[in-house]
Amino acid sequence: MTALAARLRSQRSMLRLPPSRIRTVGWVLAVVACVLVVVSLTTGTVSVPFLDALRAAVGIDTDGSADFIVGQVRAPRVLTTVAVGALLGLAGCLMQSVVRNELASPDILGVSAGAAAAAVVFIFLTGTTSSLAIAPAAVVGALATAALIVALGARGRLEPLRMIIAGIGVGFVATSTVTYLLTRIPEKLVSHAYAWTIGSTNACTWQHVALAAGALVLTVPVALLLTRSLRALEMGDDLAASLGVRVRSVRLGTMALGAAAAGLAAALVGPVGFVALVAPALARRITRTGAIAPVPAMLMGSVLLLIADYAAREMFSPTQMPVGLFTALVGAPYLVWLLIRSRRAYV
Repeated sequence: MTALAARLRSQRSMLRLPPSRIRTVGWVLAVVACVLVVVSLTTGTVSVPFLDALRAAVGIDTDGSADFIVGQVRAPRVLTTVAVGALLGLAGCLMQSVVRNELASPDILGVSAGAAAAAVVFIFLTGTTSSLAIAPAAVVGALATAALIVALGARGRLEPLRMIIAGIGVGFVATSTVTYLLTRIPEKLVSHAYAWTIGSTNACTWQHVALAAGALVLTVPVALLLTRSLRALEMGDDLAASLGVRVRSVRLGTMALGAAAAGLAAALVGPVGFVALVAPALARRITRTGAIAPVPAMLMGSVLLLIADYAAREMFSPTQMPVGLFTALVGAPYLVWLLIRSRRAYV
């Protein structure tokens, strides 16, 4: 009994992670993100002085070229990129915590593909291309996909490998649906629907920024409230229950929140792969906590997507590439490394 009490005290102390390193890492990542934002706003095919870029970004009158280049093109794209990266980092962080596996991210589990499939179906049925109209469909698709994965992959207790396999299968079905609809959709809608096969930030507007800000306001506070319960869940269901955590409710709520964040990100720029997979894992390693760290994961997601977006914009300038192509170039090798490491763990 004494040993059990000592263990419980030890585990309770783990729930209160030392904030100093997390705070330091968070500030460093925030500074890096700010530097990347400034670089993205001021450099490119046409360079814009920092003060002119700042005035244009906040809507203060400046010369016509800076107002158009920064105020109408770069600023909406960069701010949307920051928000979408944060949403993807948050979604991956939540799902990896619930499933207790680094492979559990929206793209691997098929949630992003489900959001994309729902969006393309909506475009096919309604003929609309408005982001504001498509966003609810993408979120519903992500939530429905997550619910299906939980139903297929969890029987009473959590089975991480089963959930991952179920997610991969559901993702293939969703991707096949998108591919089929691209052959049947009216020609005038093909380009809009094709954007849902790989993420792109090329056409972001201030409407996207407003939607992204709303998505963060809806998801981040709830995620922060769930953090303590998720840290308990990461130590095991039985121990979490003994600490007063409603295991099933927290797990289902967290999966729904992660799916909503992924769906909102997909609604804004399409299914950007691997950011949700890589960002939370890097955040855990940098903070050295081994436990869920939502804020560093979100900031890491923003940093990674800002780098990928800048590369997509400038590497082959004046041609602009989809940002999802560059996230895949980084994420795919990481996934291979993760699979090799997991295989060695079982040898």
